[in-house]
Amino acid sequence: MYQQHIPVGPDAGKAPTSKIDRTQLLDPAQYWPDATKCPDWPLLTGTMRYDGERGQRGAERRLETIGQYLNRAPGELRSPTAEEREEAFAKMFRRTGSNWHALGILNLSPLGMMVEAEAGLIVEACHLRGYLRKLQVAADHAVEAARRAKQAEARRTLEDYRATAPAEIEEFRSLAEAVARHQQRLDDERAFDRSRALRQHVETLHSAAVQAAHTLGLGVPDAPDFL
Repeated sequence: MYQQHIPVGPDAGKAPTSKIDRTQLLDPAQYWPDATKCPDWPLLTGTMRYDGERGQRGAERRLETIGQYLNRAPGELRSPTAEEREEAFAKMFRRTGSNWHALGILNLSPLGMMVEAEAGLIVEACHLRGYLRKLQVAADHAVEAARRAKQAEARRTLEDYRATAPAEIEEFRSLAEAVARHQQRLDDERAFDRSRALRQHVETLHSAAVQAAHTLGLGVPDAPDFL
């Protein structure tokens, strides 16, 4: 049987160069405009249990796992445009129901049973991004609070110096003469003690030298005039 050969075009079968990141189909800012109001992750209800890693590291790993599943098609990831979000949303969700009311998300439910599992992962990804956003906001607030506290402490230090230092500097200058007299007295006392010690030592040395001269039958060395 004759079959007409149809040449394959240069782009036929070629993998797309980019694809939308389906973990970003729902925007956390839409459901939690105030980032601090996003529920913590994991959100456990009823008899649900979670034994995995928590906090930022656990959330990032869970988001990565979900992303590997939702974005398993070939291509480099990129953020979806507003139009792409709407198109993907229409294939996955309806704006009725309250399947995820525990998260504070209302008027949202899967379009049907065929997409229910992936819809749940997309919502979880939204929650994870909202939770990470909440952690980042808290970290930013902590950094800002620390910066303000440091500046406030610096202002107090400067104000204390300006309020206290002039009077103390003036007092210091007024005491300079008395300090000099006190220092002179200390120096005199140290000089007196050293002089007495030297006199006693020289006296001991001279006495020993006199005794040695007598033993040798030599002339006795003269004593210093201060003995």
